[in-house]
Amino acid sequence: MRANLARHGRRLLVFRASAPSCAAFAAPARRVPITRPVARRTFERTFFNALFQKPPREVRQPEYEPGWMHIMVWRSRMLDNLRPPPRRELIEAWKKLMQAKLKRRIPLNSTQALQCRRLLQYLAEPTNTDQQTKTLSSADLSMARQVLLDIEPHERSKNHADLARTLHAVWSAGSFTGKARAPEVQWSYLVRSLARYGEAKDAVQMIYSKWSEPAYREYLVKDGKLVEAVAYGLAREGREQELLDLIEYAEMHGLSYNAGLQAIMVTFYADQDRIPETKQWLAKPIAQSQNRVEVYQSVASFARRNELQDWAMPIFLELGQSQPKKKYWDVLLQAILLVGRGLGEVEAMMAHMVDRNGELSPDIGTLNGLLRIAVEVEDATLADEILALGAERGLAPNGETYLILLRMRLAAGNLSAAQSAHEQVRHLEPWANESKTELFDEYRELISKYLTLLARQSPPDFKLILSLLDGVEEVQILLDPETVAALCVRFLENDQHFDAMDLLAVHSFLYSEAQREVVQNAFISFCLDSGTSTSRAWGGYQILQQFFQDTSFERRTKLMEAFFERKRPDMASHVFGHMRQHRNKDYHPRLETYITCLEGFARYPDAEGLAMVHNMLKMDTTVQPNTKLYTAMMLAYTASDQPLTALDFWNEVTQSLEGPSYATLEAVFWALEKKPGGDRKAREIWERIERMDLEVPATVYNAYIGAVAGSGNEKEVRGLIMNMASYVGAEPDAMTLAVAHNALPGQELQANFRDWAKKKYRDAWAELDRYGRRLNEFSLCQIKINRVMKA
Repeated sequence: MRANLARHGRRLLVFRASAPSCAAFAAPARRVPITRPVARRTFERTFFNALFQKPPREVRQPEYEPGWMHIMVWRSRMLDNLRPPPRRELIEAWKKLMQAKLKRRIPLNSTQALQCRRLLQYLAEPTNTDQQTKTLSSADLSMARQVLLDIEPHERSKNHADLARTLHAVWSAGSFTGKARAPEVQWSYLVRSLARYGEAKDAVQMIYSKWSEPAYREYLVKDGKLVEAVAYGLAREGREQELLDLIEYAEMHGLSYNAGLQAIMVTFYADQDRIPETKQWLAKPIAQSQNRVEVYQSVASFARRNELQDWAMPIFLELGQSQPKKKYWDVLLQAILLVGRGLGEVEAMMAHMVDRNGELSPDIGTLNGLLRIAVEVEDATLADEILALGAERGLAPNGETYLILLRMRLAAGNLSAAQSAHEQVRHLEPWANESKTELFDEYRELISKYLTLLARQSPPDFKLILSLLDGVEEVQILLDPETVAALCVRFLENDQHFDAMDLLAVHSFLYSEAQREVVQNAFISFCLDSGTSTSRAWGGYQILQQFFQDTSFERRTKLMEAFFERKRPDMASHVFGHMRQHRNKDYHPRLETYITCLEGFARYPDAEGLAMVHNMLKMDTTVQPNTKLYTAMMLAYTASDQPLTALDFWNEVTQSLEGPSYATLEAVFWALEKKPGGDRKAREIWERIERMDLEVPATVYNAYIGAVAGSGNEKEVRGLIMNMASYVGAEPDAMTLAVAHNALPGQELQANFRDWAKKKYRDAWAELDRYGRRLNEFSLCQIKINRVMKA
């Protein structure tokens, strides 16, 4: 698709023997003898070659979650004011999506939450229902609630909170079939959802509003779980004052400071290394007899970071003397390592592990807890010693053990050891244990990090990467968008377009709009990078166009400009065409886009691309042409050696109310420079300018000189150059001399002009010696000065 001659291959220009003087600056074309190979008659069984030829690799079709495409079709029809799909189909799509989420443990992304809220509102509207119409059931609504509350989210957005509000509104209105749960229960679900998805501040106000009502008090005071959920949300959002106010309000209204609230407060301040507050909330008495395990874990890490081992040790000694349950002994052993004691003391403490029922023995859970401490302190030697200790005690590593080792190897950047650990994790699949379902999320995090590190290697191990991706697909893991972005870039750099498309087909349509933007950014950066070859940039753009129809208007414009900068106007015109053909009118070119594209054709001509864009402009009823657009058309057609067409737009400008601009005058003089006999029209325009007593910029005067020079009036050009100061108030510069020289249509005329300019304007001509020279198709010398013309 290369522009002009390059579309059909290179042609060899043979110059005459008498080359002009600028040939010293240009690379002369040479006749190169071609060595032709000796022809050999070989017998080929073409029929069998075709029969057994390996079929081309098929492009993988995009994968969507069950029901999701049907929901998107409904939304599209609603936006286009078309008849939506039947309600029965929409309810079935809702059920399929929620069931798939619960089965694969993949949370709703923010875009899905937005569309599901809209669909729920549509299905619950009374105007859309009658006795013969199917409605949502209580089970359908319960599935959505489980997806929101039971699956750990990757995003916490307003769309999720709004979906929870809509669910509660539907429950409250009774717009469903089946048994309804108590209003207080549905209210508690809404409070939990708001706290979970970034709106804990609103959740607090809901708690305050219902605290005094007896029906709701049971959910607030009896076990305090709901208050804990809101407090945890406030802590996650960093709302310290609201958190303190909630704890104070709860204590004043019947809910004692308990172990759950203590765990939230201590962890909140310990993670920030705020020593006085951490000590204060830890020392505050609680209703229960013992702190939670996570409190001791936070305190141990906090003490190590802040060198408070002496303060922390009595806390853990007191824990050991209380004969706690095994989970407390495990955290006590971990604390010994965190406060700086050796593994020997840990082993000695294992011999004293007792609870109220008798002696306790360390198990693989104990070992894994110690390994996580080795990861936290980044001590690989300690990890090896812990494994050796486990072997001595007959504790065989399990899947979680290797998962922890995988985390450690990745943190250390030891990819060969990480590969070995990963093989064991895949073999044992620790997340299959129903009591350890959180390990699946941990594995998803680690495999994303592993693939990202592999993508950063130079050179990457593509065989290993593809093998890991096969495993990811097998267990149905959704990789982080940053990982997919990094892998796609490396695939593009290695010309593995099919692998990039396969990866996008599996993941890109499961992402939210914000997550898709992460991958888009990688593609855009790859295409805009000047270090990326044009071929690879074009390949990257084609994939981007196929998988990311939502690429923004501004980014598409940047891509178009980038391909112009790469001197590929044909590619730029295709980008423009894709914008014009987009089904969403928000992506269609605007007046400024047409002007930018035409200015690109003025710098890098392409007659076919220009004709295509011009035809699109003719059919675009949203664009009202003005002087700037007509000027851009003049520049583009002049650059494409069509000055007569360019002058047609000059006529349009002169007949318009807006009239010509200085840029238009420069453009018309350039067109007249290219037109045979254009000097006559140029003089007419110039005389009109003089009669109007306009202040003429140097660029317009230079263009007028070029128009006169284009008809071979070399002596007149000299006079115009010498009188330039009287017209524009500035002496001729290098650009003036270059425009006049390049426009002269004969070798002898150019030679005479060079001799005169070198003597008359020695400094300005000396500046031109820094620029290269080339021979055009007429064997005329052209000074390669950058003459940029804008509309």
